[in-house]
Amino acid sequence: MTIGKHVSLWLDNSDELSFDSLNRDIEVDVIVVGGGIAGLSIATLLKKEGLNVCVLEARRIGHYITSSSTAKLSYTSTLIYSHIISTFGKEFGLKFKEAYFNGFNKIKDIIDDLNIDCDLREVSFYILSEDETKNGILDNELDALNELDIPGKIVNNVPYPFENVGRALVHENQLELNPIKYLHGLSRYVDGDGSFIFENSRVLNVENLEEFKIAKTKNGIIKGKNIVIATNTPIYDPDSVYKHLNQNKSHSLGLLLKKNIKDMFVVFNPFHTLRSTPTRKGEMSIILGEHHSIEDPTNRFEFYKNLRRFSDDLLDVESFEYFYSGGDNLTEDRLSIIGETSEKGTYLTTGFNSWGMNTGMVSGIIIKDLILGKSSNYLDIFSPLRFKNKKYKIENERIEKFKNMNIEYTDSITKTILEMNNDESRIINCELGILAIYKDNDSNTYVLNGKCSHKGCILHWDNVEKIWECPCHGSIFDYKGNVIRAPAIHKLENID
Repeated sequence: MTIGKHVSLWLDNSDELSFDSLNRDIEVDVIVVGGGIAGLSIATLLKKEGLNVCVLEARRIGHYITSSSTAKLSYTSTLIYSHIISTFGKEFGLKFKEAYFNGFNKIKDIIDDLNIDCDLREVSFYILSEDETKNGILDNELDALNELDIPGKIVNNVPYPFENVGRALVHENQLELNPIKYLHGLSRYVDGDGSFIFENSRVLNVENLEEFKIAKTKNGIIKGKNIVIATNTPIYDPDSVYKHLNQNKSHSLGLLLKKNIKDMFVVFNPFHTLRSTPTRKGEMSIILGEHHSIEDPTNRFEFYKNLRRFSDDLLDVESFEYFYSGGDNLTEDRLSIIGETSEKGTYLTTGFNSWGMNTGMVSGIIIKDLILGKSSNYLDIFSPLRFKNKKYKIENERIEKFKNMNIEYTDSITKTILEMNNDESRIINCELGILAIYKDNDSNTYVLNGKCSHKGCILHWDNVEKIWECPCHGSIFDYKGNVIRAPAIHKLENID
């Protein structure tokens, strides 16, 4: 099966931009931990207000979650407003609408103000189902849009590649962009004049002092009056909001078509998204789908095979150019978590529910206002404290399941390794405990502690990405044990 180059389309079609790693101690007004769409949106708005900020990124700017985004910029997500009104009511819905319209418009303003070249263009956004029995869901969403005075309409003529679908909900005048080019534009603005960006500078510890926050890295510390944790899943989490996050994974293909897609689409049954973008090879389409939980035992190549079949059935494909995966956190109530924690001066943003481009800027608007001491109309909607007194039944069941899985005992690690094929992984139970083993294509073997360094859940292997993933809270490690994704901070122990 040919599905192209194994790298994010965005990373392969954006100019390189790099920053030094932290090698000294610095004091600023605000520390921002995480250099993705949220962290850089927050840093940009704070610097515009005259504050000195420091962004600490564990790897490279935008190289994980943001680089796997389809980067559809809209003031709506899939059927969100009918959920909001039915669950929380109209008054709540009006505030929610205002937050996302403000985020949408602020991104446009910043791109114009900073003159960021990020392939921004205006398109229509179609939401549809290929199952006609689901059309009533579109009507429910339209009713909610009308109640909240949000532009949108039902159409019976859907453009390519969905001409055979009878109805769709369309939002006109939405936007799409290249997210890495956009982040590079924000980064160039943030870095300098007393503000900083440091890459390859993983935060190993956060200290909450009476008047200051301290972020410690291997080679330096940052001291600030405020700290913002923007690491997808928080690495520092005073209120344990990670217990209310579910981990979602999805897969993407980049493909050249004989007939190009001109708009953005979301198919909600089964879930797929499509859009196109200019690249060095010409106009290229992106298709994302195959959502699943991390613990799904399916061979990961099967998800790409399914995407290829879907693409071949729907589109006139010329060639498959890229394949890559990503993921996001889903909250219990479908509302993002943005705001100040129970520790004064400590803020976080997480749980974007696959709506990251706009929610990243919404995070910036809310946290900027809170740090400046201004009131926020949206505080009650997104506050991290809304989960404070809720029980953790689902979380406790999840921990119990993945900390105490029944894995057959083996009395010989050596025998296990000899039995393994090249490019094979195993989780074993032995006298040393639960171990995670990977043998590469050259027969080099890597033996690690098989439990996540965050909360001790037993890890799962992704045979495409060659990574160990935590099914409880989404931590990711490479096959050598290095941390790729939070909430884990510490690498996996190597077993000699």
